[in-house]
Amino acid sequence: MGECVFCKIANKELPAKIVFENENVLGFENIEPEAPVHLLFIPKNHLEWKDNLTGGNEAILSEMVVSAKKVAAEKKIDYAYKLIFNVGRTGHISHIHLHLLGGWQKEIPTHNI
Repeated sequence: MGECVFCKIANKELPAKIVFENENVLGFENIEPEAPVHLLFIPKNHLEWKDNLTGGNEAILSEMVVSAKKVAAEKKIDYAYKLIFNVGRTGHISHIHLHLLGGWQKEIPTHNI
């Protein structure tokens, strides 16, 4: 997808502060954080919710969650964090991405977003 900002980050065409990378998943800092720690995890290949999540594509979703969990532990924020997938018209980027929000030092927000 030529104009997809997340594809450009995955292909190293745009800079990002990368916190995790393996063969299938890339994790990086959100440039507009909504929590003390706000990271995004994406499949390296362009994938949208409207796509057919079969043939291995469904496995990438769990790999993204496991990757986020690992980074939360490494950053010592695994005492309280949130994982959020936006689906449909909830954002302007169609490339599937997982938000990891955490790092609160005082009051931990109990609302969902």
